[in-house]
Amino acid sequence: MLLSFAVAGTLPAQSIFGTITGIVSDPTGAVVTKASVKLRDQQSGSLRSATANSEGFYTFISVPPGAYQLTVTHAGFETFRASDIALTGGDKLNINVTLKIGNTSNVIEVSAATDVLTPIDNGEKSNKLTSKELENFIQVGSNAAEFLKIMPGFAISNGTSNTAGYDGQTMGINGNGGGGNQSPLNGAYSYNGLPGNSLDITSDGAHVSDPGCNCATPVNPNSSMISEIKVNMSNFSAENQKGPGVISTVAKGGGNNFHGSAFMDARHFALNSNDALSNFSGVARPENKYYYPGGNFSGPVLLPFTRFNKNRDKLFFFTGYQFFYQVLDTGLLRSTVPT
Repeated sequence: MLLSFAVAGTLPAQSIFGTITGIVSDPTGAVVTKASVKLRDQQSGSLRSATANSEGFYTFISVPPGAYQLTVTHAGFETFRASDIALTGGDKLNINVTLKIGNTSNVIEVSAATDVLTPIDNGEKSNKLTSKELENFIQVGSNAAEFLKIMPGFAISNGTSNTAGYDGQTMGINGNGGGGNQSPLNGAYSYNGLPGNSLDITSDGAHVSDPGCNCATPVNPNSSMISEIKVNMSNFSAENQKGPGVISTVAKGGGNNFHGSAFMDARHFALNSNDALSNFSGVARPENKYYYPGGNFSGPVLLPFTRFNKNRDKLFFFTGYQFFYQVLDTGLLRSTVPT
């Protein structure tokens, strides 16, 4: 338990959490002090509370990514409630609240509008994909880094994709040769015209790229196990010390209900065609095989025969597993030499 608390104490400095701040005021613009502000996670039901200070200012720090509901109350004012506030890793959202004079039993509802809030407390330029987009977009394999090819500013190096380039399907540290490259960091993509190997990938704030060459990712972000992938392009804070482009992913979390899923990704060389040069040379098509089964399970932490977490709003878990079985055949390796 002591180790868990020690580790938890270092996490808020990393970019996997967000911050929500704001000022509470009345219709005349005067600040409202000591207003009660509550922030509820709409998935898990966990609740955070704060009180506006003498300047009407409130803040919530180290907030995990998710969708939130903000409720502000004060005697003599109508209750303010905003739902579907989308918060992603590293976001700093500013939500100012204007309370209307009236009965506290009246509630002012704001919904489906705050999901487009733009962070204004920093000047970073970034793009992100949420879990909804990660689930709906088609990809080869399960490495979320493959989505770099659709992010603004990215292009395939040298303007072409060859058999040794990155296509997202081969897993492993040294997946090179005709089987394809394992990592987009290995000179596969160019960002805004910068040299290769100028990117960094982090997972829950930890660097997962090879520190020796910045050319591979021993830990691959799994699209079914992360809640978002974010590409920081410029003007980001010092907590992202590498770059100039930083790709960050945040793992999913559990909610107040149990959820599970199973999946299977399979590809076999029998469905592939051979290229013209291999046919001309009498070389058979590469016999690559990929079988990637896996699954996820999440929910509240409950202890049988106790009242621990009986409201399912205190402690949660998320676990995922994927097995990678692959047979890589480099096929015909070509070289050009003098006659």
